[in-house]
Amino acid sequence: MAEGWRRDFRFFWAGESASFFGTQVFQLAMPLTAVLTLDATPGQLGLLGAVTFAPYLVFGIPAGLLVDRWQRRGVLIMSSLAQGVAIGAIPLLAALDRLTFSWLLTMACLAGVGRVFFNIAYRSYLPTIVPPEHLTGANSRLTASESVAEIGGPGLGGVLVQIVGAPFALLVNAVTYLASAAGVTAVRTREKPVEVDPTPLRSQIAEGFRFTFRNPYLRAFLGEAASYNICWQIVQTVLVIFAVRELGMSPGTLGFMLSIGAVGALLGATVTERVAGRVGLGRTLLAAAVIGDLAPLLLPVTQRGTWAAPMFAIAFFIQGFGITACNVHTMSVRQAITPQRLLGRTNAAYLFVALGVKPIGSLLGGWLGTLAGPRSALLIGTVGLLGTSLFLILSPLRHVRSLRNILPEERTPVPTAG
Repeated sequence: MAEGWRRDFRFFWAGESASFFGTQVFQLAMPLTAVLTLDATPGQLGLLGAVTFAPYLVFGIPAGLLVDRWQRRGVLIMSSLAQGVAIGAIPLLAALDRLTFSWLLTMACLAGVGRVFFNIAYRSYLPTIVPPEHLTGANSRLTASESVAEIGGPGLGGVLVQIVGAPFALLVNAVTYLASAAGVTAVRTREKPVEVDPTPLRSQIAEGFRFTFRNPYLRAFLGEAASYNICWQIVQTVLVIFAVRELGMSPGTLGFMLSIGAVGALLGATVTERVAGRVGLGRTLLAAAVIGDLAPLLLPVTQRGTWAAPMFAIAFFIQGFGITACNVHTMSVRQAITPQRLLGRTNAAYLFVALGVKPIGSLLGGWLGTLAGPRSALLIGTVGLLGTSLFLILSPLRHVRSLRNILPEERTPVPTAG
């Protein structure tokens, strides 16, 4: 692959960095819109989370098949624009005094459909731009940008919510989707013409699941991701209500604490490649996952008072460091070991399970929050996180020294004469 990939990656990186920033505003402003503007209950927050991620169950598999048939660059552009329109409608409805919880659910669902296509195409498109031997570095840079966005995004979101109101803070998210579309548009690398697989659709779908479940690395990643997402979604569903109503945090303080926690994610993304080079990819990935799973236990024991905000900051700092350091290598391994022709359908199969379970976690969080209270729901979710890394610990990952060791033969770089 020619050195021109570096220029294309920079444009892609810039567009996605803007989108990451807006997404952080969205993740805080959306539940705050429900809680502060529409006086939502824990059950309604659970429903909002379920509707946001339900498109992965409904559209995940068809999207994977279509991404393997369409030019992925075009899918990224159109899905970014669609998300921008859906999120941008929320502040418009609020300005017209027409925003209801039903409209909030509708726009969250529509944005979720766009996000399904984007996430599948995004994971499938990056290897088109970046050579296999540079995937870990590219994923580290993207993850570092996401962490920087997590540092500034929640703080900005909290301030915007206090100044202009939660619905209007979502305008930032809508604009960043336009920046994402512009970044992808600037990429010059063109994909090879798509060769439509003549095999029946049912066989193509089965092939994506078969490759995912038969590969020991993908199987371990999927088990960990699905179980983690159920537990973490329980936590996220009740977190805003717990922080605002039980601990008395303002939106600005909550956003600032999340931002401090994101410094850990940036650190994790920055150092994980170097650490893996010294102690091995597998050991680094496993240690990072365990660290990230332990830290959230601080959340449910936090009490109202002076130490509430620091406890949140410490928990999110350590959790961000561990999970981000783990995810950088997880993504690189997935992209490297999957054949190009299967990237769309295997990503769809993976996301169908890994993110398709999030509605379950959201509904569980809403139910537990209503039945036992937000603190008890937090305790159940964070204790559940402790078992999720077992999928990785019991897999062959612990023996993997570097990404090169598990590259399939057709993607292993061949040395050339200088």
